[in-house]
Amino acid sequence: MTYNIMSLSVKNNHLIRQIKMNRESRLVVKDNALIDASFNLSLIEQRLMLLAMVEARELPILTPETPIEIKATTYRDQYNTDKSEAYKQLSEASKQLFNRQFSYIDKYKNTDAITVSRWVNEVTYVNDKGMVVMYLNRNVISMISRLEEQFTKYHLIQVSDLKSQYSIRLYELMIKYLSIGNSKKYPINDLRMLLGIGVNEYKTMSDFKKRVLDLAVTEINDKTDIKVRYDQFKEGRIISHVLFKLDKKKEKKQKDSKDQNTVDMFTGMSIKQCLMFGDKLSREQAFQNHYKANVGESTEDYAERIATMLSDAFYVKEWMPYLESVGYKNI
Repeated sequence: MTYNIMSLSVKNNHLIRQIKMNRESRLVVKDNALIDASFNLSLIEQRLMLLAMVEARELPILTPETPIEIKATTYRDQYNTDKSEAYKQLSEASKQLFNRQFSYIDKYKNTDAITVSRWVNEVTYVNDKGMVVMYLNRNVISMISRLEEQFTKYHLIQVSDLKSQYSIRLYELMIKYLSIGNSKKYPINDLRMLLGIGVNEYKTMSDFKKRVLDLAVTEINDKTDIKVRYDQFKEGRIISHVLFKLDKKKEKKQKDSKDQNTVDMFTGMSIKQCLMFGDKLSREQAFQNHYKANVGESTEDYAERIATMLSDAFYVKEWMPYLESVGYKNI
């Protein structure tokens, strides 16, 4: 079967976009009301929700009944964890996420109000597949889809290596101010609430600075695309407010860009190859016995699903014997 990338159908063009979407290019987009919402998610839960938001925005139809699948392999690749750790983290996060809430400033009949909402309506951990299936709350869907108003966007790669839940939250709070170079002046109590710190946590200012603020600023400066520092303001002898200043780091010159026909440096398999070998594997009986089509799934959809998975180095390696049997040469 001969493939011509230029003449692929609209459906295949969507598949190409899926294949190209790798660790570096995933874009998080949130309404500023969600950025400024008050919530307390663990590091793993934040990571899981960010992946869900990225995956959700790629879907042609997104409703509270739409399942959002997050695979352990996707989590592992995005956040640089090993396979067993990824399974464990997804399993643990799925147990708690349903009970998590966030609150945000809203309007009710043109009057300011505070809305409390869940992140998800339902969450399921599929043990045999190492996968979390999430159904997002309608408020979350609105806040990641409604782009005609104020919103913030950043590449997920920027927070993928952060190890503190406070670092991710502070990065999100700061990134919307990047164009003007400084944040608003945050009252300490408001900042604590936005970072998800409980009333009984880090009560003293010295503890708050050491274990939250300074840790987050240092990690952001070391691992992301921005530099952050902050000024303190006092009322009497007590620190009452913090104002952040931030700059974009200078971008390093990139080496020669890779061949656009190549998915990434880890697989070495081009988009054309993904499509071609996806089709070949879908017709191979031995492979069909190993990786079955879903009930009611058409041959075309089965082949496209295989092609998408071949953009992941994990599956290229796992399926290498079957790939070699249909003519793939691992050079």
